[in-house]
Amino acid sequence: MSIKKLVLCLLLSFGALIVSARQNAPPATTHPPKESETPQAIESSVTALTNTPVRMVEPGIFEIGKVRLDQRRRSITLPAVLDKAKGFMEYFLVTTYGKTHESILKTLAEPYHIHLAMLLLGANGPGNAEFPGSPTNGVPGPVVHPSKDVIPGNKVAISVKWNAPRGEVEHSAEELIYKSDSQAVMQHGFWVYNGSLIVHNRFLAQMDGSIVSLVTDPVALINNTGPGHDNDMIWEPNPGNLPPPDLPVEVTISLQDPPPKP
Repeated sequence: MSIKKLVLCLLLSFGALIVSARQNAPPATTHPPKESETPQAIESSVTALTNTPVRMVEPGIFEIGKVRLDQRRRSITLPAVLDKAKGFMEYFLVTTYGKTHESILKTLAEPYHIHLAMLLLGANGPGNAEFPGSPTNGVPGPVVHPSKDVIPGNKVAISVKWNAPRGEVEHSAEELIYKSDSQAVMQHGFWVYNGSLIVHNRFLAQMDGSIVSLVTDPVALINNTGPGHDNDMIWEPNPGNLPPPDLPVEVTISLQDPPPKP
């Protein structure tokens, strides 16, 4: 994709919503630039359009705030830390100002930056258009939380990595989550990137700090669509696989859908 096309896609995606990085975000999607594009051109174009600093670390790898984008691996990484080690959870990951009373991990990364990075990787989560109960599809009000409705989106994988005295430790997100009704860890393969809702020009994930939800929440950027996504009384941290308290961890979110065609 040429820089001109990238700029056009970003303009179409962001529209008039690029007003405040803490309250607004792009409602649609764009396509990832090809690796053949000049990295500096990509960096300057995205920065100019979004008013969000984008820094090239090396060819194909960019930093947007605390989020790192890897074009080749079609993934983003962000820092986090253990938040809750026991109790019933509704979220796997929220911001430090989000619903930390019911989340396993928390992060300083901003949902706005996560969303921009995922759009640049080629994510095309439906946003408002296809959410059950979203204000734009004819049903008044958001989904009742938790809900039996399944939220559509791009299939993603989530992993968590940290350094321990005996070496590096890495687990899938599912291995950190215990499902009490089945007395087993969470099943693999049910995360989708849906991209949150925009209501009255407000990007709700940025406002609420909701990033990865275990039960149906259209405000969160990522949702669990597997068995039990409609039950907020079965999800707990899996103590055997959790990182130590206060130890920095790295969360990686990888797109699993085929890359978009040029």
